[in-house]
Amino acid sequence: MLKAAGERRPPTILDVASHAGVSKSTVSNVVRGISGVSEATRRRVRTAIEELGYQPNVLARHLVLQRTSILGVLVGDLANPFFAEMAKSVERHAASRGYTAMFSNTEGDSASELAGVDTLLQHRVAGIVFLAFSGDSRTMEQVRRHDIPVVFLSCAADWGDVVSADDVRGARIATGHLIELGHRRIGFVSIPELEDHSDLLRWQGYGETLRQAGIETSIRVSWSPSSEHAHVNGVDRKLVDVFRGADRATAAFASNDVGGIALQEFADRVGLRVPEDLSIVGYDDVPMAGLARIGLTTVAQPRDELARLGIAMMAGRIAGSVDGPPRTTLVGVRLVKRRSTAPPGV
Repeated sequence: MLKAAGERRPPTILDVASHAGVSKSTVSNVVRGISGVSEATRRRVRTAIEELGYQPNVLARHLVLQRTSILGVLVGDLANPFFAEMAKSVERHAASRGYTAMFSNTEGDSASELAGVDTLLQHRVAGIVFLAFSGDSRTMEQVRRHDIPVVFLSCAADWGDVVSADDVRGARIATGHLIELGHRRIGFVSIPELEDHSDLLRWQGYGETLRQAGIETSIRVSWSPSSEHAHVNGVDRKLVDVFRGADRATAAFASNDVGGIALQEFADRVGLRVPEDLSIVGYDDVPMAGLARIGLTTVAQPRDELARLGIAMMAGRIAGSVDGPPRTTLVGVRLVKRRSTAPPGV
Protein backbone atom coordinates (compact mmCIF):
# COMPACT_ATOMS: atom_id res chain seq x y z
CA MET A 1 0.00 0.00 0.00
CA LEU A 2 1.42 3.38 -1.05
CA LYS A 3 1.79 6.06 1.62
CA ALA A 4 -0.05 9.32 1.13
CA ALA A 5 2.05 12.26 0.10
CA GLY A 6 3.70 13.88 3.10
CA GLU A 7 2.97 10.92 5.40
CA ARG A 8 5.98 10.18 7.58
CA ARG A 9 7.28 6.66 7.93
CA PRO A 10 8.08 5.41 11.43
CA PRO A 11 11.70 6.00 12.42
CA THR A 12 13.98 2.98 12.20
CA ILE A 13 16.97 1.83 14.21
CA LEU A 14 19.16 3.17 11.37
CA ASP A 15 17.61 6.63 11.80
CA VAL A 16 18.42 6.53 15.52
CA ALA A 17 21.97 5.42 14.81
CA SER A 18 22.47 8.26 12.30
CA HIS A 19 20.90 10.84 14.64
CA ALA A 20 23.08 9.75 17.57
CA GLY A 21 26.22 9.28 15.51
CA VAL A 22 26.68 5.65 16.50
CA SER A 23 26.38 2.25 14.87
CA LYS A 24 23.17 0.23 14.54
CA SER A 25 24.59 -2.43 16.89
CA THR A 26 25.23 0.22 19.56
CA VAL A 27 21.60 1.33 19.41
CA SER A 28 20.53 -2.31 19.66
CA ASN A 29 22.75 -2.84 22.71
CA VAL A 30 21.29 0.23 24.43
CA VAL A 31 17.71 -0.86 23.70
CA ARG A 32 18.40 -4.36 25.06
CA GLY A 33 20.30 -3.07 28.10
CA ILE A 34 23.54 -4.82 27.13
CA SER A 35 26.65 -3.81 29.09
CA GLY A 36 29.78 -2.42 27.46
CA VAL A 37 28.31 0.89 26.27
CA SER A 38 29.53 4.08 27.96
CA GLU A 39 27.03 6.14 29.91
CA ALA A 40 27.60 9.16 27.62
CA THR A 41 26.77 7.05 24.56
CA ARG A 42 23.70 5.60 26.26
CA ARG A 43 22.42 9.11 27.00
CA ARG A 44 23.01 10.15 23.40
CA VAL A 45 21.13 7.14 22.04
CA ARG A 46 18.22 7.59 24.48
CA THR A 47 17.97 11.25 23.52
CA ALA A 48 17.82 10.30 19.85
CA ILE A 49 15.13 7.69 20.57
CA GLU A 50 13.01 10.30 22.41
CA GLU A 51 13.48 13.00 19.77
CA LEU A 52 12.61 10.69 16.88
CA GLY A 53 9.85 8.80 18.69
CA TYR A 54 11.44 5.46 17.87
CA GLN A 55 9.61 2.29 18.96
CA PRO A 56 11.78 -0.86 19.06
CA ASN A 57 10.49 -3.80 17.02
CA VAL A 58 9.59 -6.08 19.91
CA LEU A 59 8.36 -8.87 17.64
CA ALA A 60 11.66 -9.01 15.77
CA ARG A 61 13.57 -9.15 19.02
CA HIS A 62 11.39 -12.02 20.23
CA LEU A 63 12.06 -13.96 17.04
CA VAL A 64 15.80 -13.58 17.58
CA LEU A 65 15.63 -14.62 21.25
CA GLN A 66 13.14 -17.45 20.58
CA ARG A 67 11.03 -16.25 23.50
CA THR A 68 8.73 -13.35 24.29
CA SER A 69 8.32 -10.98 27.20
CA ILE A 70 4.92 -12.59 27.86
CA LEU A 71 4.19 -14.47 31.07
CA GLY A 72 1.45 -17.07 30.82
CA VAL A 73 -0.96 -17.13 33.77
CA LEU A 74 -3.27 -20.10 34.43
CA VAL A 75 -6.31 -19.02 36.47
CA GLY A 76 -8.76 -21.44 38.09
CA ASP A 77 -11.87 -19.31 37.66
CA LEU A 78 -11.94 -15.55 37.14
CA ALA A 79 -15.50 -15.53 38.51
CA ASN A 80 -13.95 -16.26 41.91
CA PRO A 81 -13.04 -12.84 43.37
CA PHE A 82 -9.85 -14.21 44.93
CA PHE A 83 -8.51 -15.25 41.52
CA ALA A 84 -9.68 -11.98 39.96
CA GLU A 85 -7.80 -9.94 42.58
CA MET A 86 -4.71 -12.14 42.29
CA ALA A 87 -4.77 -11.79 38.50
CA LYS A 88 -4.77 -7.99 38.81
CA SER A 89 -1.79 -8.06 41.18
CA VAL A 90 0.12 -10.49 38.97
CA GLU A 91 -0.49 -8.30 35.91
CA ARG A 92 0.67 -5.18 37.76
CA HIS A 93 3.89 -6.73 39.09
CA ALA A 94 4.64 -8.36 35.74
CA ALA A 95 4.30 -4.99 34.01
CA SER A 96 6.64 -3.37 36.53
CA ARG A 97 9.34 -5.80 35.35
CA GLY A 98 8.64 -5.33 31.64
CA TYR A 99 6.43 -8.37 31.11
CA THR A 100 2.95 -8.70 29.67
CA ALA A 101 0.58 -11.18 31.33
CA MET A 102 -1.44 -13.51 29.11
CA PHE A 103 -4.29 -15.23 30.97
CA SER A 104 -6.01 -18.57 30.47
CA ASN A 105 -9.09 -19.35 32.54
CA THR A 106 -9.26 -23.12 33.20
CA GLU A 107 -12.35 -23.19 35.46
CA GLY A 108 -10.66 -25.98 37.42
CA ASP A 109 -10.91 -28.44 34.52
CA SER A 110 -7.79 -30.47 33.64
CA ALA A 111 -8.67 -30.62 29.92
CA SER A 112 -9.06 -26.83 29.83
CA GLU A 113 -5.80 -26.52 31.73
CA LEU A 114 -3.97 -28.63 29.14
CA ALA A 115 -5.47 -26.62 26.28
CA GLY A 116 -4.58 -23.37 28.02
CA VAL A 117 -0.98 -24.42 28.58
CA ASP A 118 -0.71 -25.48 24.96
CA THR A 119 -1.94 -22.07 23.79
CA LEU A 120 0.51 -20.26 26.06
CA LEU A 121 3.41 -22.37 24.84
CA GLN A 122 2.46 -21.66 21.22
CA HIS A 123 2.84 -17.97 22.06
CA ARG A 124 6.41 -18.63 23.26
CA VAL A 125 5.76 -17.39 26.79
CA ALA A 126 8.88 -16.78 28.88
CA GLY A 127 7.36 -18.60 31.86
CA ILE A 128 4.06 -19.78 33.33
CA VAL A 129 2.43 -18.72 36.59
CA PHE A 130 -0.15 -21.14 37.96
CA LEU A 131 -2.79 -19.52 40.15
CA ALA A 132 -4.49 -22.93 40.25
CA PHE A 133 -3.29 -26.40 39.31
CA SER A 134 -5.40 -29.49 38.71
CA GLY A 135 -2.58 -31.89 39.62
CA ASP A 136 -2.70 -33.51 36.16
CA SER A 137 0.72 -35.02 35.36
CA ARG A 138 0.14 -34.36 31.64
CA THR A 139 0.40 -30.63 32.34
CA MET A 140 3.78 -31.16 33.99
CA GLU A 141 5.05 -33.21 31.04
CA GLN A 142 3.80 -30.64 28.55
CA VAL A 143 5.53 -27.72 30.29
CA ARG A 144 8.77 -29.55 31.04
CA ARG A 145 9.32 -30.31 27.36
CA HIS A 146 9.70 -26.58 26.77
CA ASP A 147 12.15 -25.97 29.64
CA ILE A 148 10.64 -22.69 30.89
CA PRO A 149 10.32 -21.42 34.47
CA VAL A 150 7.15 -22.24 36.40
CA VAL A 151 5.83 -20.59 39.56
CA PHE A 152 2.86 -21.90 41.52
CA LEU A 153 1.21 -18.94 43.20
CA SER A 154 -1.21 -19.73 46.06
CA CYS A 155 -1.19 -23.38 44.93
CA ALA A 156 1.57 -25.98 44.81
CA ALA A 157 3.40 -28.75 42.97
CA ASP A 158 6.88 -30.18 43.47
CA TRP A 159 8.12 -29.45 39.93
CA GLY A 160 8.16 -25.65 40.14
CA ASP A 161 8.75 -22.79 42.53
CA VAL A 162 5.95 -22.24 45.05
CA VAL A 163 4.89 -18.96 46.62
CA SER A 164 1.93 -19.51 48.88
CA ALA A 165 0.20 -18.44 52.05
CA ASP A 166 0.89 -20.65 55.05
CA ASP A 167 -2.40 -22.52 54.74
CA VAL A 168 -1.87 -24.83 57.71
CA ARG A 169 -1.22 -21.87 59.99
CA GLY A 170 -4.13 -19.95 58.49
CA ALA A 171 -6.50 -22.83 59.25
CA ARG A 172 -5.14 -23.05 62.78
CA ILE A 173 -5.80 -19.34 63.29
CA ALA A 174 -9.37 -19.64 61.97
CA THR A 175 -10.22 -22.75 64.00
CA GLY A 176 -8.47 -21.40 67.10
CA HIS A 177 -10.56 -18.23 66.92
CA LEU A 178 -13.77 -20.28 67.04
CA ILE A 179 -12.47 -22.41 69.91
CA GLU A 180 -11.51 -19.30 71.89
CA LEU A 181 -15.07 -18.06 71.48
CA GLY A 182 -16.28 -21.27 73.15
CA HIS A 183 -17.32 -23.41 70.17
CA ARG A 184 -16.69 -27.16 70.46
CA ARG A 185 -18.59 -28.53 67.46
CA ILE A 186 -17.00 -26.87 64.46
CA GLY A 187 -17.58 -27.89 60.86
CA PHE A 188 -15.01 -27.67 58.09
CA VAL A 189 -16.86 -26.65 54.93
CA SER A 190 -15.21 -26.99 51.52
CA ILE A 191 -16.62 -26.37 48.06
CA PRO A 192 -15.46 -27.79 44.69
CA GLU A 193 -13.98 -24.48 43.51
CA LEU A 194 -11.08 -24.66 45.97
CA GLU A 195 -7.84 -26.15 44.66
CA ASP A 196 -7.31 -29.60 46.23
CA HIS A 197 -3.85 -29.00 47.67
CA SER A 198 -4.92 -25.85 49.51
CA ASP A 199 -8.08 -27.56 50.75
CA LEU A 200 -6.01 -30.44 52.16
CA LEU A 201 -3.61 -28.14 54.02
CA ARG A 202 -6.48 -26.15 55.54
CA TRP A 203 -8.19 -29.37 56.61
CA GLN A 204 -4.90 -30.44 58.20
CA GLY A 205 -4.60 -27.21 60.19
CA TYR A 206 -8.24 -27.45 61.30
CA GLY A 207 -7.79 -31.03 62.54
CA GLU A 208 -4.54 -30.31 64.38
CA THR A 209 -6.13 -27.40 66.22
CA LEU A 210 -9.15 -29.43 67.29
CA ARG A 211 -6.92 -32.20 68.66
CA GLN A 212 -4.71 -29.78 70.55
CA ALA A 213 -7.84 -28.36 72.19
CA GLY A 214 -8.98 -31.84 73.18
CA ILE A 215 -11.88 -31.84 70.72
CA GLU A 216 -12.26 -35.30 69.21
CA THR A 217 -15.13 -34.64 66.79
CA SER A 218 -14.25 -33.27 63.37
CA ILE A 219 -17.03 -32.54 60.89
CA ARG A 220 -15.97 -32.46 57.23
CA VAL A 221 -18.65 -30.96 55.00
CA SER A 222 -18.16 -31.18 51.22
CA TRP A 223 -20.82 -28.97 49.69
CA SER A 224 -21.83 -27.49 46.35
CA PRO A 225 -23.57 -24.22 47.25
CA SER A 226 -26.39 -24.85 44.78
CA SER A 227 -27.39 -27.99 46.72
CA GLU A 228 -29.48 -28.48 49.86
CA HIS A 229 -27.45 -31.61 50.60
CA ALA A 230 -23.78 -32.19 51.41
CA HIS A 231 -21.42 -35.04 52.13
CA VAL A 232 -20.80 -34.92 55.87
CA ASN A 233 -17.94 -37.19 56.98
CA GLY A 234 -18.63 -39.13 53.78
CA VAL A 235 -22.40 -39.50 54.29
CA ASP A 236 -25.04 -37.66 52.26
CA ARG A 237 -27.12 -35.43 54.55
CA LYS A 238 -29.33 -32.38 54.40
CA LEU A 239 -27.00 -29.46 55.08
CA VAL A 240 -29.45 -27.77 57.43
CA ASP A 241 -29.38 -30.84 59.71
CA VAL A 242 -25.68 -30.24 60.36
CA PHE A 243 -26.51 -26.94 62.04
CA ARG A 244 -29.75 -27.88 63.82
CA GLY A 245 -30.54 -30.29 66.66
CA ALA A 246 -28.88 -31.33 69.91
CA ASP A 247 -25.56 -32.36 68.34
CA ARG A 248 -25.45 -29.53 65.81
CA ALA A 249 -22.33 -27.67 64.75
CA THR A 250 -22.42 -24.17 66.22
CA ALA A 251 -19.64 -22.88 63.98
CA ALA A 252 -18.06 -23.48 60.60
CA PHE A 253 -14.68 -22.80 59.09
CA ALA A 254 -15.24 -22.41 55.36
CA SER A 255 -12.00 -23.11 53.51
CA ASN A 256 -12.50 -20.11 51.25
CA ASP A 257 -14.59 -16.94 51.30
CA VAL A 258 -16.81 -17.99 48.40
CA GLY A 259 -17.92 -20.96 50.50
CA GLY A 260 -18.25 -18.82 53.62
CA ILE A 261 -20.45 -16.23 51.91
CA ALA A 262 -22.53 -18.99 50.30
CA LEU A 263 -22.99 -20.55 53.76
CA GLN A 264 -24.16 -17.20 55.13
CA GLU A 265 -26.74 -16.97 52.36
CA PHE A 266 -27.86 -20.56 53.02
CA ALA A 267 -28.23 -19.84 56.74
CA ASP A 268 -30.39 -16.83 55.98
CA ARG A 269 -32.53 -18.90 53.63
CA VAL A 270 -33.24 -21.61 56.23
CA GLY A 271 -33.74 -19.26 59.16
CA LEU A 272 -30.39 -19.63 60.93
CA ARG A 273 -29.00 -16.42 62.38
CA VAL A 274 -25.33 -15.54 61.88
CA PRO A 275 -23.60 -15.38 64.33
CA GLU A 276 -26.28 -16.10 66.97
CA ASP A 277 -27.05 -19.62 65.69
CA LEU A 278 -23.99 -20.20 63.52
CA SER A 279 -20.57 -18.55 63.53
CA ILE A 280 -18.68 -18.61 60.23
CA VAL A 281 -15.03 -17.96 59.40
CA GLY A 282 -13.83 -17.78 55.78
CA TYR A 283 -10.42 -17.75 54.12
CA ASP A 284 -8.93 -15.28 51.59
CA ASP A 285 -10.43 -11.89 52.58
CA VAL A 286 -11.91 -11.09 49.18
CA PRO A 287 -13.32 -7.54 48.91
CA MET A 288 -16.91 -8.80 49.16
CA ALA A 289 -16.21 -10.27 52.61
CA GLY A 290 -15.81 -6.78 54.03
CA LEU A 291 -19.17 -5.45 52.84
CA ALA A 292 -21.37 -4.30 55.72
CA ARG A 293 -24.17 -6.76 54.93
CA ILE A 294 -21.74 -9.67 54.82
CA GLY A 295 -19.14 -8.84 57.47
CA LEU A 296 -17.36 -12.19 57.17
CA THR A 297 -14.63 -12.96 59.68
CA THR A 298 -11.84 -14.41 57.59
CA VAL A 299 -8.17 -15.26 57.24
CA ALA A 300 -6.56 -12.68 54.98
CA GLN A 301 -4.08 -13.78 52.35
CA PRO A 302 -1.60 -11.00 51.39
CA ARG A 303 -2.49 -11.12 47.69
CA ASP A 304 -0.23 -8.32 46.53
CA GLU A 305 2.75 -9.66 48.45
CA LEU A 306 2.19 -13.14 47.02
CA ALA A 307 2.09 -11.71 43.49
CA ARG A 308 5.17 -9.56 44.07
CA LEU A 309 7.24 -12.45 45.39
CA GLY A 310 5.98 -14.83 42.70
CA ILE A 311 6.81 -12.50 39.82
CA ALA A 312 10.20 -11.68 41.37
CA MET A 313 10.96 -15.41 41.50
CA MET A 314 9.84 -15.84 37.89
CA ALA A 315 11.92 -12.87 36.70
CA GLY A 316 14.94 -14.25 38.54
CA ARG A 317 14.59 -17.65 36.88
CA ILE A 318 14.25 -16.07 33.44
CA ALA A 319 17.28 -13.81 33.97
CA GLY A 320 19.37 -16.63 35.43
CA SER A 321 19.92 -14.87 38.77
CA VAL A 322 17.92 -17.63 40.49
CA ASP A 323 18.94 -21.21 39.80
CA GLY A 324 18.92 -24.62 41.43
CA PRO A 325 15.98 -26.83 42.48
CA PRO A 326 12.45 -25.46 43.02
CA ARG A 327 12.02 -23.24 46.05
CA THR A 328 9.03 -22.85 48.36
CA THR A 329 8.20 -19.53 50.02
CA LEU A 330 5.43 -19.39 52.61
CA VAL A 331 3.87 -16.02 53.45
CA GLY A 332 2.13 -15.23 56.73
CA VAL A 333 -1.61 -14.66 57.10
CA ARG A 334 -3.78 -12.83 59.63
CA LEU A 335 -7.27 -13.04 61.07
CA VAL A 336 -9.71 -10.26 60.19
CA LYS A 337 -12.53 -10.22 62.76
CA ARG A 338 -15.94 -9.10 61.59
CA ARG A 339 -19.51 -9.71 62.70
CA SER A 340 -19.97 -13.31 61.48
CA THR A 341 -18.46 -14.85 64.63
CA ALA A 342 -19.53 -14.76 68.29
CA PRO A 343 -19.67 -17.09 71.31
CA PRO A 344 -22.24 -19.89 70.93
CA GLY A 345 -25.77 -18.94 71.89
CA VAL A 346 -25.14 -15.19 71.90
